[in-house]
Amino acid sequence: MTPFRLSAEQRRYFYALCATRNITKAAESLYLSRQGLSRSMRGLERAVGATLFARGKHGVELTRAGQALLRHLQEEDRAWEACLDGICALEGDGCETVRVGLLSMFVGYDQKRLLLSRFEEDEGLRIEIVDGDHDAFWEAIAVGDLECAITIRPPDHLGLPSIKLADDTLSVLLSCDDPLARKATVDFARDLRGKTVVQTSPYKGRLYETIFRNHGILSESILHDRNLMLAQVSCRHQCFIIQTTYARELTTDEVCRRPLVNAPLSMASHFVFRPDLSERALRVARDLLSGFSKAEELDAYLAARSPAEPSST
Repeated sequence: MTPFRLSAEQRRYFYALCATRNITKAAESLYLSRQGLSRSMRGLERAVGATLFARGKHGVELTRAGQALLRHLQEEDRAWEACLDGICALEGDGCETVRVGLLSMFVGYDQKRLLLSRFEEDEGLRIEIVDGDHDAFWEAIAVGDLECAITIRPPDHLGLPSIKLADDTLSVLLSCDDPLARKATVDFARDLRGKTVVQTSPYKGRLYETIFRNHGILSESILHDRNLMLAQVSCRHQCFIIQTTYARELTTDEVCRRPLVNAPLSMASHFVFRPDLSERALRVARDLLSGFSKAEELDAYLAARSPAEPSST
C-alpha cells in the first residue's frame, strides 16, 4: 500500500488555515471558495485518519492532532532549509548568515552595533539584524528564515520554543504638558479612559484591542519608528504603553514617563528561537541571552532535546 503524502497544494491550504484560523479568510487568501477549502481539509483529515480542526469561539482551532501535524511540517521545512544552506555553503564562501529579529523601537543602534562587533572577527559568520512585527518574526522562525528574535510570547499552536527574559513593569509615555503628567502614577482603567493609546505593533493592537475598548480607550497603530511615536505622544497628546525598561530610554524634554498601575495586560519579553540552531547561531543566541542571565536555560533546552549520553558509572 502506497503511504499517504501531503501534496504541495494540501500543505499550502493547511498552512493558510493554520495562519488565519478562519476558513473564509484562508479561502480568500488562496483564491478558493470556502466550500472548496473545507472539502480539501476534510479530505486531508480522512487521509491522515484524524480530526485536525475544530470550530471554536474565535474561528477554527487546531486539535492536538492538527498541532502535531503542524509541528512536523515545520520541522520538515527547517530540515529542508538546513539542507539548502549546506549545499550553498559547499559552493559559496563558507560564510553562514545568522538572522536575528530585533525591533528598532526597543533596540537602539548602539545595542545592535555591540552585537555585531562581538563577532566581527569570525570570518565564517555574518549577522543580519531584522526589524519587523511579532507575527513576522514567528512566521520567519517557523519556516527557517530567522534564527531567533526578542519579542513577546508566541501562540502555543506555533510550537516555537521560547525563554522568558523579563517580567517587566509597565509605564506610560505622555506629553509633559498633559494634565496626567502631574500625577505620580497613571491608572489604566480610570486615567486613560477617553485617551488614545499608540500601538506600534499590529499584533499587540489585535491582542489588546478588546481590553482597550472595554475600558473606553481608543487605540491607534503606527509603524516601528520611535521618532514618529514620540511625535504622536508630544504633539497630539496621545499615550504610549511600554515596558518600563525601554520607557526610560525614550523620555525627552517633551515626553515624560509615569508608572502605569492596574493594567490588565502584560508585555513580558521572550527570546524565541529555532530548535535546530547551528553552532554559530547558538553562539549568537547565547550572547543575546547572557545579558539577561538566561544562557543556561537555552543550554538546558537543547540538552533535553539531544539524545542522552551513556552514563560513565
